[in-house]
Amino acid sequence: MTQDQELFSFAAQVLEENGGVVETRPDGFLALLPDRLSQGLHLPEEVRFGEEGVPLLYGSPMLDQLVGLLTHDVPVAYGQLNVPYLKQAGFEQLLSQDLSFGKVRLQITKWEEARTTYMILLCHYLAMGDERKEGLVPVAVHEDNGAVVADFPSRWQDFQPEFFPLNEMPPHFSFHTESSVRAAMKGARVLAEHELSDFIKSIGRHLNRDIRNTREYYEALQKEMQASLENPHLSEEQRSERGAKIAELPDEMERKIEDLKQKYQTHVTITGCAALRFLVPVIRLTVDIHFRKLLRQVRVIYNPLMHHLDPLVCEHCRETIREIHAVEKKEEIALYCAQCSKK
Repeated sequence: MTQDQELFSFAAQVLEENGGVVETRPDGFLALLPDRLSQGLHLPEEVRFGEEGVPLLYGSPMLDQLVGLLTHDVPVAYGQLNVPYLKQAGFEQLLSQDLSFGKVRLQITKWEEARTTYMILLCHYLAMGDERKEGLVPVAVHEDNGAVVADFPSRWQDFQPEFFPLNEMPPHFSFHTESSVRAAMKGARVLAEHELSDFIKSIGRHLNRDIRNTREYYEALQKEMQASLENPHLSEEQRSERGAKIAELPDEMERKIEDLKQKYQTHVTITGCAALRFLVPVIRLTVDIHFRKLLRQVRVIYNPLMHHLDPLVCEHCRETIREIHAVEKKEEIALYCAQCSKK
């Protein structure tokens, strides 16, 4: 089989980017692999790729491993958004419109121009079962607290994005993104469930249809077999055997129904594919919260892309919230969602 030179070039590039050393040959290439790479690919440290060594063909297991190696880390682009005007007043009105704090007294004690970072994580969802459905959902989160900012993915391109070379990134971008990614993945699950709702309902209808048909079939079969017992030409042995089969029909029907449920069971996986991280000029508000005899300061962000205040997160379950409930906890104010506040 003829091996594609483009595959050799691709494989050599992937190996070199992961610490390998490659020597090109007319019919392939020779690679010297570091320990980590050789163990990950289950290859010796010195290995030849080509017709006389490891074959590289479309659909081959080795090519799949190299593609997996290339796509293991989510690619990230870094940029900044340019906002022509930053709001200078009217934050008290926005505080009452965009966020609800219930029966507490609020006071904005300070506001200042600042820059903060947001992440857009593009996630791939795949629903697999008797049928298959897949798609992409973008989720944006404020990196400081993990709050999901719903309309950000559809608005950022309107603000003249400029992207940084990797060696010129400003220090505003944190190296610790685990909490932001977790928040984005949680948001992606919600969006994927919404995107898959009609698909899941359709699967449910097909399952209910097949269960109904199965029940009707066994009910009809049972009536037919019971009627056959009236045949006077049946011997006692035949009658006994047929009666035993009739008695087994309900269990057999339930097994068939259980098989149908397994057949239509749908598994959904969500994977992060790519990320955009943006530095954005914002207004940072310092808000005093007076609850009972307690006082707490909280920072709230005015987002100029949305022209609204960003939501906060529940300090117990980490869900994004705009309805905030103040709770006294160990003589301090905690900010919870409605459900957690009742607990």
